Amino acid sequence: MAVYASGEQLYETLQILFERMTAVNPSADAALLKSKLRIRLRCVEPEAFVMFDARQRPLQITYGAVENTAVDLDVGAATDALHEILLGELRLTKALGSGLLKPNGPVWKVTALADLFHAAQAIYPTVAREQGLI
Repeated sequence: MAVYASGEQLYETLQILFERMTAVNPSADAALLKSKLRIRLRCVEPEAFVMFDARQRPLQITYGAVENTAVDLDVGAATDALHEILLGELRLTKALGSGLLKPNGPVWKVTALADLFHAAQAIYPTVAREQGLI
């Protein structure tokens, strides 16, 4: 059974996570902003879309499908793999190497998310517990 019951539950959890993360660590998105990339995360089981637009400050995060938007990198992932990455149980590099994260575009661009995910790992376990995910 998938960790998230619906895409809406994933969106709600990530919104809480990124709001808290920004409050605690305002520079957590610095590396992503420096990259100036627009990255779409396409999750499955359940289906969900998260867009990180780092072309200008502040970082824009959009939840849900965005039509006709060009991206620099499109990354497919099972929501369970994303959950494990955010818990710190699965390293981003291992997820890439094992095919749990599937980038459509240059793989090196995924590393722009590394610092953001690393900062999220300090907060996500608490958010996940509050949301009944662990």
